[in-house]
Amino acid sequence: MSSLGTWDAREQSYKYFLQRASFIITGTEVGKQELMQLYGIPAPRVRILPHPTPSFALSSEKQETDIRQKKGISGDYVVYPAQFWPHKNHANLLLALKELGERHETKLQLVLVGSNKGNENYIRQLAEDLGLTSQVVFCGFVSKSELIDLYQNAQMLVYPSICGPENLPPLEAFALGCPVAAADIPGAREQLKDAAIFFDPLAPSDIAKAIHTVYTQKSLALDLKKMGKIRAESWKPHDFCSGIYELIEEFSKIRRNWLR
Repeated sequence: MSSLGTWDAREQSYKYFLQRASFIITGTEVGKQELMQLYGIPAPRVRILPHPTPSFALSSEKQETDIRQKKGISGDYVVYPAQFWPHKNHANLLLALKELGERHETKLQLVLVGSNKGNENYIRQLAEDLGLTSQVVFCGFVSKSELIDLYQNAQMLVYPSICGPENLPPLEAFALGCPVAAADIPGAREQLKDAAIFFDPLAPSDIAKAIHTVYTQKSLALDLKKMGKIRAESWKPHDFCSGIYELIEEFSKIRRNWLR
């Protein structure tokens, strides 16, 4: 995120607008506290509206595409949809996959979905160096129907991203009946509640343990599916939009004070 001055440019822009905004919307209490601490924003100006579950996942029926056959996905697999940025933490996930086979004697395919943002070649080389080439499937960018297919047939979503405090793929997985193992970063438990199993994203052994637990404990996987469905249904796009309209109505009392 810091290449070519991207971090500095974003920081300058965000700081300028955040400190001047009448209201700021964030998805979690963790996000609110970060805004208050890092940018000096007064608490009443920060409003919490969680990300809603994406509509395409909520309304989807069973999908059958040729993506698994086309990409050579056979047998049991875990899926991780994420662009190839360093903060998406693919490297520690590969190390966990290696440990899963060596320590837990469990061999699963890892299906990676996402476009190359500069880090894919490194991750491909790391997979080769670890002897995991046959287990790791690089799908690149896929269509929405193919992504749904991959979710619906996966043993679980493994989400080791070290950035938050909110992320959308776990919500998509919840809606599509895919158990979730997620990074225990600030805000994750607030967003996902008891519908996911959590791990330390920088500890490959902990990631491997979480994958093995969900994979081998079928009753736990079923419970995660059920709780995930409940979580996905609890906050939909309509709810988010209603919250936005309420905030606009509140802002209109400020806005009426100057000429249109």
